Amino acid sequence: MTQKILFRILKKNLQIKFPHLETALYLVSTPIGTAADFTYRGVHVLSNADILLAEDTRVLKKLLKIFDIGINNRPVRSYNDNSSPHERAKCIDDLDGNKSIAYCCDAGTPLISDPGYKLVKEVIDRGYKVLAIPGASSVLVALCQSGLPSDRFCFGGFAPSRQSHRRDFLREFSLIPATLIFYESPRRIVETLEDLQEIFGEDHIIAVCRELTKLHEDNKRGTVTDLIAQFKQNKILRGELTILVSRKKCGEPDENLIITELTSELTRSSLRDATAKLADKYSLSKKHIYAMGLKILKN
Repeated sequence: MTQKILFRILKKNLQIKFPHLETALYLVSTPIGTAADFTYRGVHVLSNADILLAEDTRVLKKLLKIFDIGINNRPVRSYNDNSSPHERAKCIDDLDGNKSIAYCCDAGTPLISDPGYKLVKEVIDRGYKVLAIPGASSVLVALCQSGLPSDRFCFGGFAPSRQSHRRDFLREFSLIPATLIFYESPRRIVETLEDLQEIFGEDHIIAVCRELTKLHEDNKRGTVTDLIAQFKQNKILRGELTILVSRKKCGEPDENLIITELTSELTRSSLRDATAKLADKYSLSKKHIYAMGLKILKN
């Protein structure tokens, strides 16, 4: 039984009614692993949109083939972070011509660490609708099965590749009272976990999810120290990793972070103004911050 026939049977049995597509930009979430995660509404939009846009047209055509969706002489164009203003202008021309546009990234929800923001902004600025078709997202899948608090979470995308920048990045996020979520590549996972260990502590609880919804899905949970040891043993890793970090326990602010911020602030403000700003931000005495500032200026 083909996917198309199965879809028709399910649609009939569930009495699903799909409205006619409007003149709009549709952001279609695609599977992050198993194709079975694709939604009925996603199939409907890709089957009926006038224009098909994709981060990679080859990836989109594979998805269309899986669900037996015909292209039927419709334009299939590429749109990614390197696309020019000319490409966005073509989309506006399509909307001016009362066309519907479906846009897909390679996997997951468009704009979540994927291209599309500039296009969405321009479409909205021109007065046209943007409609998101919900679906798979590794951020939410990982959060729900991580075992970490899900009442508050913050997604940080990919951390910087340079260690000094990455540590500054992670220190800033450590101040947020929420479960933190980051993406990372297999070749940098150990270095990033070691930075987390430095900033959050050896016994801080984290989870690392890999190959989500795929055949070889792997979820590791434990202290950051334990997970560093496990990943050092596994030299061959594939696929994008999602790191989840439990919120940092309340306590004194990270002094290294304060020094970094104070050093930066002193390049554009007087010692007095910089002291007042950081003392207020971290609820610390001005005397303490002022003394730190004097040391920075002397070095």
